[in-house]
Amino acid sequence: MQKLVYLSNSRDYTEQNDVNDNKYFVRINKLLEEGWTISQMATQTVDVDPKLENYLHKETLVSFVLLEKPEEK
Repeated sequence: MQKLVYLSNSRDYTEQNDVNDNKYFVRINKLLEEGWTISQMATQTVDVDPKLENYLHKETLVSFVLLEKPEEK
């Protein structure tokens, strides 16, 4: 069985909170704990608009992750 999961993270480099608390990361981590494995991952960094205040400290990452899990019989 395969599942496609969207992953997104946009944050300020100076943030103090744990990046793993991101709702997308929490979901992927849960699936990995349930036995899913990453079969393919396409990651891209998206440019942040330089008109934004403090844009040099921003990052935006998007990724599509293809997960696989053996069929249970």
